[in-house]
Amino acid sequence: MLAMPLPPPASLPLLRVAATWQLPGLGLLALPDGPTPPLAPFALHTALAVEARLPGGTRHAAIATVEEVTRPEAPDAPARGLLLDFGAAVELPAGTEIWLVAVPAQ
Repeated sequence: MLAMPLPPPASLPLLRVAATWQLPGLGLLALPDGPTPPLAPFALHTALAVEARLPGGTRHAAIATVEEVTRPEAPDAPARGLLLDFGAAVELPAGTEIWLVAVPAQ
């Protein structure tokens, strides 16, 4: 019998923000400041319930999709990031942490 991987636990840190870009009509693209192993189990475009935890302590709930971005300085090493929909304009400074708060339904 083949063992199935367990889904990641809820309340898991997914990434720390290095930079963000507002994509009109789509949301806020957040790119990580380093590797993002917690995003690896999720297929691209998987919708996740997340919480942005700003360095000052403010928190914002959002729906995020897992995205892959290729950077000009590393074209052979795509990075995973999150496309966030907060439902309102939100700015995320560098250092903001994005946490998974609910595992998607299987």
